[in-house]
Amino acid sequence: MSSSSFVVAIAQAKSEPWETIWHKGQVPTWIDRYKDEFNIVNVSGIPMGNLWKFFDAFHEKKRYSEKCGKWQGRLDYLFVPWLRRNLPTWEKLPSSQIDEIQIRTNSSYIFAGRRLLGTINWFFRETNYDFLFLTTTSSLINLRLLEKQISEFAPSQPIYAGHILGKVPNEFVSGAGQLLNRKTAELVLQNYRKFPHQMLNDAALGLHLRNHGVQPLEIQWCWVDSKKQVEDLRLIDLKQTMHYRVKTSTVPRQDEKVMKLLHEKLMKLSSKGKIDY
Repeated sequence: MSSSSFVVAIAQAKSEPWETIWHKGQVPTWIDRYKDEFNIVNVSGIPMGNLWKFFDAFHEKKRYSEKCGKWQGRLDYLFVPWLRRNLPTWEKLPSSQIDEIQIRTNSSYIFAGRRLLGTINWFFRETNYDFLFLTTTSSLINLRLLEKQISEFAPSQPIYAGHILGKVPNEFVSGAGQLLNRKTAELVLQNYRKFPHQMLNDAALGLHLRNHGVQPLEIQWCWVDSKKQVEDLRLIDLKQTMHYRVKTSTVPRQDEKVMKLLHEKLMKLSSKGKIDY
């Protein structure tokens, strides 16, 4: 393992298309490359029953509806007191490709904030790492560049970093790649009953931290949504990009194929000494 004190937690839904992206995209690329050198865990929630699956499907279908979306969002507020009732715990599952952590809360979208808090709770209570990097299934991470990025931060101050979304003063770090240190984690957990569960969990974390004086720091990323975009990536971008957001818009999604092509390109350049991967 690397001597760097950070752990990468991949939030994974145990359903399609994310299972395919995980097994055919992430595992044979950057996971296999780094799993014996860096600390990586897979994080999921408790699998949903049929009623919760119906709830999620209905909510997703109606969330962008002009007629239903606004009222649906308002009804979500009814869940907030229940979602704030405690901090979720965790359970270590049998390892597959990497260590598996199950946050003891439902996998429904409405529990996304609780799964995030549970992951931060696991990081703070169960590990001794200085930094936690939260990412998702549709991401390829250059862990050597992440290690260099982390070395530039002082762990004595709260760190909340990644690609920034939103506009001032409502900026937040994309949930596809959030870097926190122990100071930030402690602040989140001390005030967990104030976490705004009615919002998407990445925007909610940004608001939660802003309310306690922590502002986001930018870390450049690259969004890659096709094989053509991989082919067009410039060497200068490949040298300095730590986080690749690999999310295609095709139906069905082709994230795993694009991720493999990107990995092959990075490996080829790395073997020639042109980039650090």
